[in-house]
Amino acid sequence: MQFDHFNSNQDDGLMSIEDLRALRLRKQKIESEKKARKYILEINKKYRKMRDNKSNNFFKNMKPFKKAA
Repeated sequence: MQFDHFNSNQDDGLMSIEDLRALRLRKQKIESEKKARKYILEINKKYRKMRDNKSNNFFKNMKPFKKAA
């Protein structure tokens, strides 16, 4: 039995046990990959925000016309 990998709304009624296991494992793998991508995206957002704040502070603190004491 061939599966359409992009259509997860398949009829599970006429599938063999091996096909059901394969479908369940494939769905679990897709869900875990989605969670991993979401987690990585959140981490990247956090570090991007930290990096942007650090670079903004650097340019704010840099005073090219400051006189030496």
